[in-house]
Amino acid sequence: MSDTTAKVDVVGIGSCTVDFFAIVPRLLGTEEKINATRMEIHAGGVTANNLTQVARLGVSSGWLGLIGDDENGRIIQKAFAEDHMDLSGIEVVKGEYSALTWIPVDVAGERCIYMFPNVTGKISVYQVLHRFAPHIQAAKHFHTEASQLAIAPVKEAMQVAHDAKVRVLFDLDVSPSFYAESDLGTQDELCTALRLVDVLKPCKAAARELTGEADYEKIATALLRMGPTVVAITLGADGCLIATPKEIARVPALKVEVVDTTGAGDAFMGGLSYALLQGWDCQKVGLFANACAALCCTKIGARAMAKHDEVIALIKNQSPKGAGAF
Repeated sequence: MSDTTAKVDVVGIGSCTVDFFAIVPRLLGTEEKINATRMEIHAGGVTANNLTQVARLGVSSGWLGLIGDDENGRIIQKAFAEDHMDLSGIEVVKGEYSALTWIPVDVAGERCIYMFPNVTGKISVYQVLHRFAPHIQAAKHFHTEASQLAIAPVKEAMQVAHDAKVRVLFDLDVSPSFYAESDLGTQDELCTALRLVDVLKPCKAAARELTGEADYEKIATALLRMGPTVVAITLGADGCLIATPKEIARVPALKVEVVDTTGAGDAFMGGLSYALLQGWDCQKVGLFANACAALCCTKIGARAMAKHDEVIALIKNQSPKGAGAF
């Protein structure tokens, strides 16, 4: 393991893509056509975005996984390098395509996402144990997700982190039924993996499906019983809910002009990771993560993420009471 690896505080295994955005007047239904206003190309992917937000907040971070030796792979590495992220955990596989997504975004900032995991989704348990484990063991936080990767390597990586007493942050980005339908793993396997999670951020569909509850405080309480010590639920314009076995905090959103919601949840997760590293209480953690999410919505692209000073400035501008704590 290199000295560079040893200094990386936050690493992750999960989706890492190039996002092709079509800016469109509206999202289409079946058999419809429309002229797009323009196309934008940005690096993206849930875990890669989480880690990019952490890096922009000033904490060393690096994505771990497989990319192809194609133009998209070069875009991915260039974006990480520009954010001063560690590249030593990236394995380039010759003759393979890197992951990509197609994302139409309408004038209100709503979107849908078509995912092509390609080689990134082919990571194996063997590679986790023999290529990526040293990076995980040297970190403070390990990020992963349920989105594009099969459960077996993801769970193995979580186990490596758990055994090394590295905090595991899990972005449950799709519902368990979608995960099963996508042939990534059974709902039982996913629920078993949750026992290795320290910090869980479920999407609303997953949260309701796992617990059978509709009330967010009841959902959080039920999810905490599954193993995590922190549950964070994003509530869009209503902010977020941060829950631990000791407290539940509802934290209002900060107001910004929304251009594109893509990546807002990823920015929130990165902000959450940073805030938890600081040892802050639930209210402060939620406020900081909300500010990261809000700022990401002000520009096109999942990587429209803010730096530390911008996050603090937004908090001080809109939440004078909360700002005193920073």
